[in-house]
Order: sequence, then structure tokens, then C-alpha cells
Amino acid sequence: MKHMGRMKYLNFGIVLFLIFSAGDVHAEKIRPQDVSLKIETVALFKNGLGFFTSMAMLPENEKTVRFGQLPIPSFGSFWVGYAKDVKVRSLITSMEDWEVKIPLQNLGQILQINAGRRVTLRTGSGDKDILEGVVLPQLTDTGVPEPPNPYFMDSRRRQNLNDRYSSAVPAGNVLLIKTDKGTIALNAGSVSRADFGGGDILTSVSIKQKRPSIRLELDSTASGKKISVSYLARGVTWAPGYLIDLSDAKTARFSAHALVVNELADFNNVTLHLVTGFPNIKFGDVLSPLAMAQSLADFLNSLAGGRTDRTRSGQGMLTQQAIMVNAPVFDAMETLPVPGYSTEAAGKVSEDLFLYPVENFALKRGETAWLPLFTADMAYKHIYTWKIGDFLDPEDRYRPNAARTDGKNAEEVWHSCRLVNNLKMPLTTAAAEFMTNGAFTGQDICYYTAPGAETTIRINRALNVLAEQAEVEVERRRNASTFHGYSYDLVKVRGELKLRSRIDKPVKVEISKELSGQVLEMLPPGKDVRTAKGLKQVNPKHNLTWEIELKSGEELKLSYQYQVYIRD
Repeated sequence: MKHMGRMKYLNFGIVLFLIFSAGDVHAEKIRPQDVSLKIETVALFKNGLGFFTSMAMLPENEKTVRFGQLPIPSFGSFWVGYAKDVKVRSLITSMEDWEVKIPLQNLGQILQINAGRRVTLRTGSGDKDILEGVVLPQLTDTGVPEPPNPYFMDSRRRQNLNDRYSSAVPAGNVLLIKTDKGTIALNAGSVSRADFGGGDILTSVSIKQKRPSIRLELDSTASGKKISVSYLARGVTWAPGYLIDLSDAKTARFSAHALVVNELADFNNVTLHLVTGFPNIKFGDVLSPLAMAQSLADFLNSLAGGRTDRTRSGQGMLTQQAIMVNAPVFDAMETLPVPGYSTEAAGKVSEDLFLYPVENFALKRGETAWLPLFTADMAYKHIYTWKIGDFLDPEDRYRPNAARTDGKNAEEVWHSCRLVNNLKMPLTTAAAEFMTNGAFTGQDICYYTAPGAETTIRINRALNVLAEQAEVEVERRRNASTFHGYSYDLVKVRGELKLRSRIDKPVKVEISKELSGQVLEMLPPGKDVRTAKGLKQVNPKHNLTWEIELKSGEELKLSYQYQVYIRD
């Protein structure tokens, strides 16, 4: 847009709904000159949406130009940009006629579509199983087939989605043959062969359809002037992935790639931006009326709902924008070459989003591209993490989870990688794969990490670090206090944590325990952080953390004590 000077922008998010009823009547007798909009830039989000900017040159001596079919834009996102001296009157979507050829699938259809031709039919192997005559035409209904792609402006959807093509394609079940003795109705399935006279026969049928088409109307010609069209549309996405090589004891080799899935349109030497962040797109699932892809009632219903619950809560990790989310270590026969891509590109920050650029990108509709992004060295350390949850539920009732009959719990300890993002850009949420000396060692999720921040990524379950925890009641004061009309006991609880290592070297272990109440003691001393999570609850929330070194074969015991109000 920068080379277009000062631009005016016209938003066509709200279109006169008279188009829906009058589009067919208003069709022009002379078809306007076609103008091809070339996609110049694409910003890809990880939720299946892309932001497109297209450019076109206006032709000479034309006040009406046809853009034709475009990707279906999201409501409120369609904009037209033009220079100050370009006088735009309006942009209109109407239904235009077009034809599609459908190949015929059986002999009965071929006979019906060649009505009027003289034919010799064989219905058996005997001499009497031969029938000569002229195929009579049968009435067929004209209709509109279901569009092949739900993301692109195409012919109207049929109400019966199981009927791919309309009855304009002959069914081919019953044949009417006019013979010298009269007219015969024949089951097409009984015909094993058909011999036509001279000349070629039809093997396909042309169906007349209507599809939406966009045209731009000007008050005066604007020869050679540029015009831009931008919009959000579904049908394209990207998914990141990381490979973290831990062959060096202190420095991780961090490589990133991107998968680009394109089901929308051809990209020819476009500037691609891979967007990192959590975009707020309220009407991403609401189709613009400009595309005429739904009825007025459907549009109003979707507009009232805005973004659906599915897209608001189901985006998970891939769309934070999160990726679809272990396997034992295996040894490689030899050290394989580890990917080494270029250094990270200089991206752009747009408010709370980061745009990673890919220049001169080309990808056809229906193709998927794998793109190497960058490789960087990052400082890291191995750490074993053990996280223990709070046993007090939201209703202030004590519920130790997964308790065994002896009152102890076998816990999960994870071998993890803690590294620092030393890049000038954030790490977006993505699948992270680990390798050491050419061998695969694990895969998990790397969550969004700001530049300069630290992140911890799980590698594998640490089965050789054994952990147990137990809590016992030390003291209880019945009906110690009343909160919100409920009686509470004040209970003193003592917790005990045990760790034992079967690893043949010392390891760093980080233990974190969430609890509700007042912390009385931590042995050995650790870090006690009171969190904001429990500010409005009866008991404050705490996060206790110990960082210890566990030697090979060593067994350690830790303990803590707290008092908590428990609802009876």
C-alpha cells in the first residue's frame, strides 16, 4: 500500500441486502471488463484465517470492471483502497450465469443425453434380444450443484447436500425408445451394448448455473490507477514446529520450521507473514454478505452469535494462538546431520502480534509447504520437575487426589529442558522435538515465550527418579469459624515428600507444591510465593518451591506444615 500514496478506503462489510433479491434482475446485458486481483501479501494466523491484500490496475475507458469470484471474506474485514482522484461509486455482488461440464457415469445416461439419435440396443445374447429405434428425450430439471470448495465464492449450495449434482444430469434409469411398432419403455440396466450410427456421441452434459460475481462501478474512468482489496478469509493456515538438539551439554541448537496449508487460492511470489500472538478476531467465523454465500436469515443468526464457543474455547494450543499434541529413547547407528537454517529474519511487531516474514512465497491451492525458518544457539540446562497440586477443592473441601490405601501417592517426575529465548522475537506455541547425538529423545509443547524469557519444555517421564508424597492431619479445631454461612474446621496438616534417584549422575530437581491456607514450616527452607489465585477465597493460595541436587542413589526427604480452613 505504501507505493499508492494517500489512499481512500471504502468498507463493504455491510452490503445492501437488496442484492440478494435483485441480483439476478440487475444483471448487465454487456459483461464488464475483467480485472484480475493479484494477491500481494498474506498474513497467516494459526486458526485457519489469513489476511489478504490484493492489487489491480484499472483499465482504460472503463467505468465498470468485474472482479469475479474472490475468497469469502469475514464480516467487517473487506476493504477497497484507492487513490484520492479515483471516484468509486459502489461495489456490487450479483449472480452471473456460467456452465460446468459433468461427465456421464453409465450407459443409460449416455443414451438419454443423445436423445434423437438412432441406436441399436442389445439386451441379451440371442437374436431376438436386439432393439432398433430412436432415443426419445426426457424432461430434466435445471439446478445448482453443491460447490466443490466451501472457502471460495462459487455456486449456491443445494439444500440436499447428498445430491452432488442436480437432475439436469439424466438419471439413466428408464429409456424411451421409438420403434417402427411404437414406443418402448426400457430398463436401462438391461442394456449391455448400444450401437449408434455415424458421428460422435455426447459423453458429458453442460449444466447452467449461477454464481456470485463482484463488480466495481466508478463515477468516471481511472485509467492506469491502482486499486487494492484487503480482507480476512478462511482456508489457509500455518503450523510451527521446533527441533531442539541437546548434543552439547550447555548450548541447545534450536531450529524452527513452518507448515503452510493452502486450500484457498494460488499464491505467486507473495510476501508471507507468519503471525505469532493471540489475535482478537470477533467475526472471523461470520461470512460477509458481500460473498452471497448464505441467506439473510443465516447471516443475521451468525452475526448475533459472533464468534462461536467452538472457536473461542477450542483453539487450544495451536491457535494461541497450539499444535496438536512420549516415546522411549532409541540409539542412532550413527550421528545424523542436524538441521542448520539461517539466522532469524527481522520481523515486524504490530501491536501485540509479531509477524515473521517470508519473501517471494509461492504455493498453489491444494498444496502444503514446509519452510525452514531459522536456527539459533540457546543456553539451557537439564532439570527434573515434580509438580504437586492443591488438595483443597473450590468448595474448600479436602480431597487428596489418587490416594493409595497407605495414604501415599506415587508422583510423576519429568525430565525437562529449561532454556532462555535469546532471540529478538517471541517463540510461538508449537510442537517441540528433542534430539541428542542424532537420536530422538522426546516431544512436547513449547508454549509462547517472549524475547529474553525462560521456558521449560518436558522431554520424557523420568522413570528413574522415584517420588512419593503424603499428607497427614496433625490437629483439628472443630467449628473454628464461619464463612458465608458455612461452618469451617481449622486443620493443621503436615506433608512429606520423598525422592530417590536411580540415575548414574547428579541431577537438578525442582519441586513445586500448591496449597491453600497458612504456611507454617518448610524443611529444608524453600521459596513460598503467595499467588493472586485465592484472593477472594477463605484460604490464601501458596506455591512452595524447592530446587535441590539429587545425587545418584540418594534418597531425600522434604516436609512442610500448614493450617487450613476446611468446610465440613
